[in-house]
Amino acid sequence: MSIAAIYGRKSIFTGKGESVQNQLEACREYALRRNWEVIEYFDEGFSGKDTDRPGFQKLLADIEKKKIDYVIFYKLDRISRNMRDILDFIECTAEKGIDFISITENFDTTTPFGRAMLHIAATFAQLEREMLQQRVRDNMLRLSKTGRWLGGNTPTGYRSKRIEYFDKYDRKKYMYVLEEVPKELQLVETIYKQYLKLGSLGKVEKYLREKNLKTKNGKYFQKETIKGILKNPVYIKADRLAYEYFQRFRIHIASPVHEFDGIRGVLTYNKNIIKKGCANKRRDYHEWILVVSNHKGIINSQDWISVQERLEKNRKYFWKYKSRRGLLTGLLRCECGALMRIKYGQKSKKSGKRFYYYVCSQKSASTEKHCNAPNIRGDVIEALVLETFEQLPYSKESGYLYLKRFEEKFKKNKIIDSKEQRVNENANQSKKLKDLNGIYEAEFLLSDINRFDLQIIVERLLEFPKFLHKIEDVEIKQKLLRTTIEKIIWKWSEREVQVYFLD
Repeated sequence: MSIAAIYGRKSIFTGKGESVQNQLEACREYALRRNWEVIEYFDEGFSGKDTDRPGFQKLLADIEKKKIDYVIFYKLDRISRNMRDILDFIECTAEKGIDFISITENFDTTTPFGRAMLHIAATFAQLEREMLQQRVRDNMLRLSKTGRWLGGNTPTGYRSKRIEYFDKYDRKKYMYVLEEVPKELQLVETIYKQYLKLGSLGKVEKYLREKNLKTKNGKYFQKETIKGILKNPVYIKADRLAYEYFQRFRIHIASPVHEFDGIRGVLTYNKNIIKKGCANKRRDYHEWILVVSNHKGIINSQDWISVQERLEKNRKYFWKYKSRRGLLTGLLRCECGALMRIKYGQKSKKSGKRFYYYVCSQKSASTEKHCNAPNIRGDVIEALVLETFEQLPYSKESGYLYLKRFEEKFKKNKIIDSKEQRVNENANQSKKLKDLNGIYEAEFLLSDINRFDLQIIVERLLEFPKFLHKIEDVEIKQKLLRTTIEKIIWKWSEREVQVYFLD
């Protein structure tokens, strides 16, 4: 039986208790005429200024858990008096495949007219978002031209300093700029110098640990922290070479070329997509805003660009290397919390095989955080993880979830771009298609399959754990595991492996 959610809200300012009950009764009758099972959500004593209400939030949570097929309101303003909140809710239900009904406004997405109204509402919502984004971008562009620091964590080597100024109307204002921290900047220069010399993030990390050099927060440097410093344009001495380099990436440069004087540094804005509760994601270069700032740069442009080229070269080599070995790289952690890395051993005299091991990244640290975790053979722990994975119970719901994750991932990486590209990819991936028994093909067809095809793909997808160990291509295995597994902990003190799956 289909389940319909009914939501009602009574404001403490109106006190119209009987009216609210009449509204709920009208919603109940609508659902009962269609033989829908009813779940009621209600908020008493809340205004409609926003959606921060316990009953409404419970409704949202149940929608996320896919417990509901239909949502019924008496009027749209029961959601909120804010049109933005209403449009967001309508889009949320549409994305989950949930029909939305407003009794008095004849807004019913189970009907053709209602679905047309939904598309109109979605269009206005998208238009409003784009207008808001443009206003934010314009404002950010205006502020960026002043070279001010707009907040957030300051980069290593600088602190935020508030300065006073007067605007054109002689009103006192305040702004923040970056102020140098000489000791930290010396450390940054050391990091650049060592990377140019050693050419490896791992070697730089080891060097810093041996020298007992720590971050400004008093922690030992990790490779990702070092990489963040090396990739940050804030340190470059902005000159003509730097201008031309950034121009190649279609970055919006807000400062004229004559301000690239070879002395000052640069600041970048609009780099990340920031969502509450989610890790920041990097925007495309053409969305960035770059400006010559008031702080001094410390790394000459040639060295900074050389570092970027080396990082890119190493990144390509790393992914090529990882596709051959290291099925659990990025997922496997030691019980001390550090990531475990691949290390090759000596060839066996008996078999001639060269085994590889997962080693705690803290094991080589010559510090008080040195870890004594024993190495674990790669083939052994990978077999344990695959065995756990293959024994999981799967349902059709989980199959649809996997397909959705694949679709989101591949669309984000711009792999599903055109039919012509999909044909080329499929031609080049014939061996992978054979290994996956058709599942990999589904990744490239997600943009235009119909419901009948989807049913077939889901049924085949549910079978893949049974033959995952037979797939030879490590890269495919990695992709499949990463859609399912959040992290793996090597509890060496207890001689066990803990696998944490995504919700």
